[in-house]
Amino acid sequence: MNRLNFLFQEALPLIQEWLRDVINEEVTKALEADHAKKRLPKQYSRQEVCKMLGISMPTLWAKTKCGEIKATKIGRRVVYDEREIQRFLAQ
Repeated sequence: MNRLNFLFQEALPLIQEWLRDVINEEVTKALEADHAKKRLPKQYSRQEVCKMLGISMPTLWAKTKCGEIKATKIGRRVVYDEREIQRFLAQ
């Protein structure tokens, strides 16, 4: 019985350390996956969108005004969401 107690006393810290490492690894993976889901989409300026789509500024303005592509105003800046550009290109 003394040998068994001795083995448990020796093994317990090793098992605890191993479990701590496994749990830390899994929590880190879960947090990274959650962070990736919450990643904010990139936003582009009007000039960048015109270059990406190969259109002029007046054409982009017209498409925005009629609702073909949605813009967001941040202060005085007008930006276009990456997902919105992808949606527009998919049409």
